[in-house]
Amino acid sequence: MQDDDGIKQYTLSQILLIWAAVTLPMGLAYWVLTPAIADGPFETIITATILLTLGLIWQFVLSMILLYREQGSVGIDAMARGLWLRLPRHPRTGVPSMVIFLVAVPIVCAFFIINLLYLSEPILKVWTSVLPFLKPLPYQEGAALFSPEVAPMLEGAWWFLALFMVLSLFNVFLGEEFLFRGILLPRMSGVFGRFDWVMNGVLFGLYHVHQPWDTAGIMLLGGISLSLAPRLFKSIWLGIIPHSIQTVIVFVMILGLVSGNS
Repeated sequence: MQDDDGIKQYTLSQILLIWAAVTLPMGLAYWVLTPAIADGPFETIITATILLTLGLIWQFVLSMILLYREQGSVGIDAMARGLWLRLPRHPRTGVPSMVIFLVAVPIVCAFFIINLLYLSEPILKVWTSVLPFLKPLPYQEGAALFSPEVAPMLEGAWWFLALFMVLSLFNVFLGEEFLFRGILLPRMSGVFGRFDWVMNGVLFGLYHVHQPWDTAGIMLLGGISLSLAPRLFKSIWLGIIPHSIQTVIVFVMILGLVSGNS
């Protein structure tokens, strides 16, 4: 079965197989390989960052394999068709337009910021109170970068900033967005119908086995923040832009650490 754009729809088993193919490596990297390799907060953070980056790169590779099998190419035209890597389109006419960015992007970004600043923490508290074993360990929290054990070792470590930039590129663009909003989302309506964007958000939340304390928040809010607008306007850019906001904030913070100006 194909959708209105001629994109062949996946079966439920295909969707879950692709989801597992990117989820299991992230869980293995974080919960098995990192503890086996690293010793101490600094080594743990560095090892986890490297392994998770490799996991994100694998998502890009898998996306390209799947795109090539379907489109016979991984060129610009194939990405525009198969990954919705194109200008947003009017939901009724299908006409592409830059103007849609002026309407959709601020709304999506505002929603993402509200989630980030006001809703994430309450959801995290409820989630971890129900399932307390999901609470992050001290080195797993973002504040660990600024701890006395880690922060001094990052000063002057420009290589870590470069590593974070690579991770970010594959996190908010080539990896997670290509896979979840580019490959999966356009091919889920055959199974989930008009609720495909909801289930995309659910799968995206469940994929975060490497940070399960955030799973509930991502499931509840990720669909609206990252999946709804790309589905309505058939453009992956409307997922990439809001997904990038938090990364930009973290980049500025890490830059301060590395440059010694934090």
